[in-house]
Amino acid sequence: MGGGPAAQAPRMIGPAAGRSRTAPPAGRPVTESDPPMHSDPPARRPRLLLYGMYDPSKQASAPVVRIARLAAALGQTCDLQVITGDRVGRARGAARWLLRRAWRDVDAVYVEAASSAPMPQDLLLMTLVRLSGRPLGIYFRDAYQLFRDLYPAPGARGFLNDLLWRLTLPLARRLATHRFTPSAGLARALGMTDAVLLAPGTDPDLPDLGAGAGHRVAYVGAFGAADGLPLLIEAMATVRATVPDAELLLVGPAPPAGLAGEAPPWVEFRRAGRAELPALLAGARLCVIPRPITAYADLAVPIKLMDYLSYGKPIVATAARETRSILEPAGAGLLAADSPTALAEAIVRVLLDADLAADLAAAARRLAVAPGSTWQARAATIVATLLPDRPRP
Repeated sequence: MGGGPAAQAPRMIGPAAGRSRTAPPAGRPVTESDPPMHSDPPARRPRLLLYGMYDPSKQASAPVVRIARLAAALGQTCDLQVITGDRVGRARGAARWLLRRAWRDVDAVYVEAASSAPMPQDLLLMTLVRLSGRPLGIYFRDAYQLFRDLYPAPGARGFLNDLLWRLTLPLARRLATHRFTPSAGLARALGMTDAVLLAPGTDPDLPDLGAGAGHRVAYVGAFGAADGLPLLIEAMATVRATVPDAELLLVGPAPPAGLAGEAPPWVEFRRAGRAELPALLAGARLCVIPRPITAYADLAVPIKLMDYLSYGKPIVATAARETRSILEPAGAGLLAADSPTALAEAIVRVLLDADLAADLAAAARRLAVAPGSTWQARAATIVATLLPDRPRP
């Protein structure tokens, strides 16, 4: 997957090792009396610091998955340093890095910013990077604070966190030499006219599962109202009127609170991490993204969408703007309005039409393995943006 280290120059053996020559006339072998040949030395790999404002132990969270995938992709073509952690762990890592003056050992710094306000140590590191003259790219992943009607943050602590985010956002925006966002919609919401788009990537190394043979529908992720679980449960009840043996598999890090003790018998919950997903999703006919279409959903790009594509699963999703822009051109999923009836109709079509399911699965996998869709492509965008004058490996 992706590129590897820069190719090494052929090793010269014998008395002339270490010297280069000019090519002799055609047909004559090289001799010791020939003048030196000149060749370009191998290009040095870019040196990059990836600074992630998330705790890597929370492996199921979308930001941590994103950081891990980017680190793996960047490490294929860069000499990569990584600092991640919660507030305490990140502070320690940043302090050690700054005390060593390690900015001298990198060509650029790329930051995966948290949803909340950056901490003082984050701002200090970014400020010193800028003062050193290194390019600083910051990825702004979301803006929940602008959509508190959908994602409430009650109480004094919530008010204070929002205030800090609003105060530090202009500072982070100004510190960055390059700003990245997952979508054009989020860039507009944040007032960034020059943002580089950096949506989540696909992973062609994941197994191509295709459409399962049964009537199982799978959903992976969080279970809040804004994630669409109530909408999905209602839609599945409608589905079962046409497909009586249809079942719903919910996969996540914790059981859905709203269904505790009240889940219908055709709903199964499985607690699982990413490593268990292939086995759980293999038998599902389709995977679903049931998010209600809101101003926030229209600018979000769910990582689960890229995972479903990578697994080659048929997809049924509500027609939020960014989701539609990915699936529609490739024919990689069925899009529906965010009503139980419309979502149910789309699910029933895929459950009852094996040929349609197979076509959607094939289109999903084709999109996932396209070179421009992968995490390696995202890593290449980061390097090309921050270090545009460096030769590509």
